[in-house]
Amino acid sequence: MDDVLFCPFCGEAFEGETRCPAHELRLVPWRELPRRERAAPDDDAELAWSSPRLGRGPVAFGAGLALLAFAILPLARVEGALQMGGSMLVLALSGTPKLWLVPAAAWAQLAILYRRRSPAAMRSARLAVALVACVPLLTCVWTWLGAHEAVSLLAERTRQDLHMRPALGAYAIALAVLAMLAGAIRLGVAPTHSGLSESGR
Repeated sequence: MDDVLFCPFCGEAFEGETRCPAHELRLVPWRELPRRERAAPDDDAELAWSSPRLGRGPVAFGAGLALLAFAILPLARVEGALQMGGSMLVLALSGTPKLWLVPAAAWAQLAILYRRRSPAAMRSARLAVALVACVPLLTCVWTWLGAHEAVSLLAERTRQDLHMRPALGAYAIALAVLAMLAGAIRLGVAPTHSGLSESGR
């Protein structure tokens, strides 16, 4: 670890660097840091509500994508003798109220990010963020199973060839959930600086 040096101003660690990229100061070994910089980072210092740092960006992206998918994208499409579709919002307004859990979960994620802005507070919310992230996916799977059964019954009664296929909204929700789960894992955890990207320029 002798090649890991620290900025005397911000205390950030860099590997393979001699000067701090942000402050243009000469990096020093740990033992030469001012005493105040040797202390652990302030876990109670709050980030700006719009900051994407410490895992907040992926969670916010996933929540925004879930809201967009709910508003304008279809969850599934029915192909065959009868063509059916429509956005998740249209389905929710037309008698599938459980789909309202998708935007509710997305807004809950954004509320957590707004209220939990210090590293310590974010880390304490990681489990909640991960659990809420699963709600849109479980809701869509629940809706899919019910719709698939209804389409199968309709095909049997009308003797039509009907097939239910996932639409763009299903893929968008899956991506949104993955982003939120990835953010939950990193929420409140400071990244490790290696300086490799700086030296490779």
